[in-house]
Amino acid sequence: MRLESLQELANASEHGSAPLQSSPTSLQALGGGAAVAALALVLFFFHLGTYGLWEPDEARYAEIAREMLALHNFIVPHLNYVPYIEKPPLLYWLTASSMKLFGINEFAARLVNAGAALIGVLATYLFALRTFDYRRALLSGAVLATSALYAVMAQVLTTDMLLTAATTVAMFAFFLQWRDGGRWWLLCYFAMGLAVLTKGPVGAVLPLITAAIFLWYEGDWLGAFSRFHLVGGLMITAAVSLPWFIAITIREPGYFDFYFVGEHLRRFLEPRYSHGEPIYYYIPVAAGGFLPWSLAMLFIPWRSLERDPARRFCLIAAATVFVLFSLASAKLVPYILPAFPFAALAAADGLIALADADQSGFAHTGLELRGEIARHCDRRRLVLMTILLVVAGLAVLAVAADADRFKSPYPAILRTVLYVSGATVVVCAIVSSAAFWTRRFGAGLVVLVGGAAATLMIISYGRIMAESTRSYSALARSIERLAPQARLICYPRYIESLPFYCRRRVILIGAKTELTYGAEHAPDAARFFFTRREDLLRLWKEPQPSVLVIDRGALGQIQGLLGAYKVIASDSRKLALTPTTTLGGAAAEPVSRGHRAAQPLERSESGVEGWSLGGAL
Repeated sequence: MRLESLQELANASEHGSAPLQSSPTSLQALGGGAAVAALALVLFFFHLGTYGLWEPDEARYAEIAREMLALHNFIVPHLNYVPYIEKPPLLYWLTASSMKLFGINEFAARLVNAGAALIGVLATYLFALRTFDYRRALLSGAVLATSALYAVMAQVLTTDMLLTAATTVAMFAFFLQWRDGGRWWLLCYFAMGLAVLTKGPVGAVLPLITAAIFLWYEGDWLGAFSRFHLVGGLMITAAVSLPWFIAITIREPGYFDFYFVGEHLRRFLEPRYSHGEPIYYYIPVAAGGFLPWSLAMLFIPWRSLERDPARRFCLIAAATVFVLFSLASAKLVPYILPAFPFAALAAADGLIALADADQSGFAHTGLELRGEIARHCDRRRLVLMTILLVVAGLAVLAVAADADRFKSPYPAILRTVLYVSGATVVVCAIVSSAAFWTRRFGAGLVVLVGGAAATLMIISYGRIMAESTRSYSALARSIERLAPQARLICYPRYIESLPFYCRRRVILIGAKTELTYGAEHAPDAARFFFTRREDLLRLWKEPQPSVLVIDRGALGQIQGLLGAYKVIASDSRKLALTPTTTLGGAAAEPVSRGHRAAQPLERSESGVEGWSLGGAL
């Protein structure tokens, strides 16, 4: 290598690019991006629309998007036709657009999330291609796509994946602005505006705090305001996000207190306000959600790697997200997703460095690794990682073997999936271990990626098998088919899926919960929200055709007051009842068997269908 090339390599290392091989051609970079995209497409779109919307989040967000189209109101989100203002509207807007194009169905509802996950993978690939090298770009995209929680949440309709995509692009653009200058700041602040429009102030807090910590660590505060165009940039963020916040505040006078005070300050500070969990909550979530690559993180000798600003930035970004959400009182599993793209980059960088290290203590590419890297970076570390994967796979097989001993019904329901996925993990881990031991590191990593992808596709069948325990779609579809004009009454709790699949408003008898704000501000709330049992009986006895969707456990409390009824649909938790004109205690005609899609889960309760008298159950 010429002296000039060595100097360029040293300069690149100092500024964070550190190309560990010659720059790829445009065709090679395009091919790598296509390969990563193909992997992500298979994982994220596999079975995307083949199972019903899960309660409560998926059904809720899908219904809000559907009601935007039905009401032609894109300013004030509505749920069950009353204002629902807990989240900004970007996810609803995009999902409504998807439904406009592809119809009102599960595929259209989940398409935005799958697309956002794909954007996150491609952004990670392109960032690694620009700041690391081609191999790290390929591996980082593959690591992110095959991370367990990331791949699973790519097919679940929530705001978290869209927030992850937006904050990822914003933080990547920040680093490129720091390293290269130019106009990356425009992309950074624009993406930050989209993040705010997805989930509120947290969309700006995550990138800004990450950037501040990184600049402090690098000792590079001088001139930061001007270099990053802070004033102009924040104006871009405001221009993207503020118009809707202003419009909703004008339309809904109680919005500011409800959203900014309740949904953010109280949610962050008060454990009892919402989803309170201990501070260590995300340790097992991150460890399990980032499998199988969280195991690799344990064996990478971080302190022995060559110092690199891009790697430091990724570690700081991942740690910042982890710490901020750990400090917040309100915690849910997918909140941690914005850390995953940066963890994927760090893991890919470390794995490639580990695989490249040879006995002389130098990477094959010519970059010196600090310290006793030859002693630490060897095949034994990668083999140990795969041994832990074998143990994990055997644990899954053990759960499948003893599925009937668990109180939870899921191991028994998913027994086949557990057997197949556990065996896949064990076989792939053994094969990759053999490849690592024989120093075929590339082959070993390919097997790990392929095994992770295969396992995730097998697990996706589990969603279909467990659909009846997590979704009321079959029940709701049966009601829509058998009683398309009937008034819907829920007791004692609201079912998110009913208005989506039945395409009509639901009367709620019971606690309003998340509908409280809307019920308090809707002019017609008195016709659709009740709390007393007397109101339920009054509505039930009115001549208008009605369907009562009731918890199985709650039926016994009012069964004797309902009179004659028949069950038109059921599952393991709910019954759908309609009044019948049967008199004198005689059995009514059995209900049509056309609602087989809503068969109850438990065999002992399958005889519920067709019974028609209040005392028959």
